[in-house]
Parts: sequence; C-alpha cells; structure tokens
Amino acid sequence: MSELVALDTSSPPVAKRVPQSRQFSGVSIDDDYAWLEDPADPEVIAYLTAENAYTESVLAATGPLREALYGEMVGRVQRTDTQAPFRLGDFLYYVRTEEGRDYDILCRKRGDLDAPEELLLDLNAIAGDYLSLGFFAPSPDHLFSPTP
Repeated sequence: MSELVALDTSSPPVAKRVPQSRQFSGVSIDDDYAWLEDPADPEVIAYLTAENAYTESVLAATGPLREALYGEMVGRVQRTDTQAPFRLGDFLYYVRTEEGRDYDILCRKRGDLDAPEELLLDLNAIAGDYLSLGFFAPSPDHLFSPTP
C-alpha cells in the first residue's frame, strides 16, 4: 500500500541549484537547473509534483472560470475542416482534419475538386505520443506510390 505524502502548498517550491557547465560552439554556459531535464529522475518528478500542487492550490478559486473558458475555446474549434487547396501542376493539394483525430491528413486531387481524393499522408496513422511535421512540399514530378 502506497503512503500519501501531504505537500506544503502554502509557498512555491524552490528548485535546488546544482552548478553545471556546458559547452556550446566553444562557449561555456553555466546552468544550475540542468538537473531538471531528466524526466525519469525521482527528484525531478517530486519537484514537478510539488510545483503542480502549488499551482493548483493558488488557482483553485479560478477552477470554474478555467473550465468555462476551456469549454468555450474548444467549442469554437472546427475539428472537421479542409484548408484551401493550392494548385501545383495538374494537382490540387490540400490538408484536412477530422473530428476525433489529432493530426492533419495531406491529400490531393488531379485536375479539379470533383476528382477522387488521393491520400498522401495521414499523420494520425504514424503519430506516437507526439508528432510534428515541419514542412511538406510535393515533389516536382508529383510521383506518389501509396502503400496498400
């Protein structure tokens, strides 16, 4: 049975300073908080738990307002949408999103918008915990071989 530890939320936690020097491009930079970069370190987890508990205690009175604002913002986001297509050669390229899916779907149509859709890349199918596509550019020859 795990033992619960009461956290003191009357004042913010203070991170310890552990002097560490790093070299970047021949320049030495001192970083006393580099130890916080290890997400598996029990001390880091304990410190972040204390920070989160303090934040929750300070913001407790704003809970209903935060929930209302979040609900309003989410309610204004159109989850199923298609961006305006751009023509490149004989193809119209566009990005669309679908309700319940977190990432973009890159598509194209040959000729005009009534043509059948060709799925180029469904980021939802390859995403793990997080995915970021920095840039997408079709190849100049428009060759594409979908995987069955």
